[in-house]
Amino acid sequence: MQRPSILRTAAYSFSLLALAATLSSCQKKIGDEILEKAIEQSTGNNVELNTAKGKMSIESDGQKIEVQSEHASWPEDMPSGVPKFSYGTVKAVTRTETSGVRGWTVALENVSENSIKEYDAELKRRGFETVLTLITSDKGAGGSINATKGAISVFLMADQQTVTLAVSEEIK
Repeated sequence: MQRPSILRTAAYSFSLLALAATLSSCQKKIGDEILEKAIEQSTGNNVELNTAKGKMSIESDGQKIEVQSEHASWPEDMPSGVPKFSYGTVKAVTRTETSGVRGWTVALENVSENSIKEYDAELKRRGFETVLTLITSDKGAGGSINATKGAISVFLMADQQTVTLAVSEEIK
């Protein structure tokens, strides 16, 4: 009598492990579908959600948002006239395309001193007109820059350790 009970328990355990393994391999797709439905219900628009490791993109009615947070690097598709901000480490990148405007937001950390002054000078060398440059720290690592060149706008905001750089370009 003892033997069938042990065999039955082992069979149930094996079945549960097999089911758990199957569900875990499908979990990402199920999670994507749940998130997609939630976004569709909150916006009233059809949404196509695609996720990959460290990257997520959402498309809806000709508009697109893409977020890259793992192994993020300076965007290769950034407009060529925008100088690379090389005074820190890229932490995350967000790309958007809505209503005739493409946008990039780059979050950086471990920012070096004098980064705002140096980036402002680099923008000017590349032909950008600085609308506003504000330096809020003695060491030149905190503050903001607002600059434009044709259809491209650059906005940078920094504190002592981090920088958020937002670039927008009108699509013609």
